Parts: sequence; C-alpha cells; structure tokens
Amino acid sequence: MMIRTGMILAAGAALALTAAPGMAQTITNGFTFAVASGGDTSVGTHFHSSTGGDFGNPSGKAEVGRFFDEEVRGLSEYNLAGLSNAPSAFVTFNVFKAGGLFDGANDTPFTGTISIFAYQGNNAEDISDYQAMSFASIGSFGVGPGVSVGDVFSFDITDAFNFAIDEGFASLGIRLQAVPLNPNSQAWTFDTFRLTSDNQTSGAVPEPATWAMLILGFGAIGIAARRRKPALHASN
Repeated sequence: MMIRTGMILAAGAALALTAAPGMAQTITNGFTFAVASGGDTSVGTHFHSSTGGDFGNPSGKAEVGRFFDEEVRGLSEYNLAGLSNAPSAFVTFNVFKAGGLFDGANDTPFTGTISIFAYQGNNAEDISDYQAMSFASIGSFGVGPGVSVGDVFSFDITDAFNFAIDEGFASLGIRLQAVPLNPNSQAWTFDTFRLTSDNQTSGAVPEPATWAMLILGFGAIGIAARRRKPALHASN
C-alpha cells in the first residue's frame, strides 16, 4: 500500500504562501515533547522536555540536535478523535530558541537540515516515540543564519493526515530530527505545534521538500494500525 502523492514544486509552495490570512484555521493543537538518546543514538532513553518538566526544562518544547554524545529529537502528537478527512492539512510550528534547552551547554544553534517524519501516535509522551517507525517522510528544511526566534514553518501533510484518518489512528505523530548530526552540543528548539488548514510559513522559507510519502512496511507489520505500536520501533 502506498500513499499517492505528487511532487510539490517550489512554485506550488510559493502559491500556498499567498493564501489569504482570513482563511487560516487550526484543525487541532498538538502536545509536544523532546526525547534524547544515550551514546547509542538509535534509541531514545530519556526526556529533555515533557509534562513532568524533566531536567527543569519547560514542557511543550521540541528540541532538535545534539547534547554532547546524545541526539535529541522533537516530537508532537495530535488527537484525531472526531476529525475527518481534510482537503488540506499542514503541520505548523514556531521557532522558540536558536539553541537547545540547556543554557550554557547546548544553547548554540547549528547550521544544517532538519527532517520531518510522520508516525502512528497514541496521545501519550513515550520515550519510544524517538525511534517509532515512520510511515511517511514529510520533508526537510534548513536552519542557520536567517532563521529567527518567532519564525513560523508549515509543511503540507494532507496525505499523511488523511491516511491516518482512513486507517483509524487514534493519534498522528510528527518527529523532527537533525540530518546530518552536528558532533557538538548544538540544537534548535520549536514550540506551538498545531495542524492548520493553510500554509502559515513566515520569515525564512523552508527549502523545497521531495515529499515522497513512503509507507515503510505497514503491510509487513499487518497495519496493526488500530493498535499502538510496540512492534513499530525502528530508527530512521
């Protein structure tokens, strides 16, 4: 089974950026957290941001990058209860900090690329979401000079959103991770994650994504799509 989608061209992205502000609508808000690995960066081991306030960091933050030998990934999940297929859906979020959550340790931003993946969520903060198998590659965007606190990024996830609805997912998960990894303690932090009906990108424009929506083994794992994913753990 494959999600059918077309290549989203830069011209299409530019057109979306001109959508009338009055048409803006929030489909649903996400809840956001960050998970870090240990020395083995393929597996998450602890939170950097959670509702429990791990390490004294604020909740609702998606930190992405490095903390010494740890990789940190930002995650946000969206409760799909009561929602139906949408003609357009974007994952939208803000730049909270040009740096990580640990002042003096990883509060320096990096220059590079952040990739976005969709996974089957369960409306809970799970350390295992760090490596949960993705079912779609949403795209990527550049960070570095020119990206500022308060900038807003939006990415078209219409196909992934409608696929999750059709398959009866309780929750849609979105994961941000740095590619390539910077070997030093450097990061970016994002917040205010929501699903919107329009592209709300402002400030620096994300580099065009390939938007190749790939189902990664959903048939092989038996679209146990109505159940949560202990068997879906695989690193990207």
